[in-house]
Amino acid sequence: MGLTDIIDVVVPRASIPDYMERVRAIAERHTTMISGCGHAGDGNVHLGIFQPDAEKRDAVMRDLLQAGVKLGGAVSAEHGIGHAKKRYLSELEDPTKLALMKGIKKVFDPNGILNPGVLFD
Repeated sequence: MGLTDIIDVVVPRASIPDYMERVRAIAERHTTMISGCGHAGDGNVHLGIFQPDAEKRDAVMRDLLQAGVKLGGAVSAEHGIGHAKKRYLSELEDPTKLALMKGIKKVFDPNGILNPGVLFD
């Protein structure tokens, strides 16, 4: 049906209405259809993006993720970062938070054998 990407973002539960208003404005600004659903109880918002142009889709993704972070959320909810959101993570997330994540990974994976290069090089 034209769906080109699916992302998940987490925001504080009380910020879901504000976030969805920002999603509407982002969709309008980029002339892109975005559908949403999620888990209101824990702040997870899943968004389907309908934008075939890769460059425009990248701008939409960045704006959606940035809007969530600005509301006190995170670049990803329960689906993780993986390859798809890796480039946005270092750009949008708090450097202190990223350093903590790297430190935790080093404790549990000192040899770097678990998902090498996927999240941290």
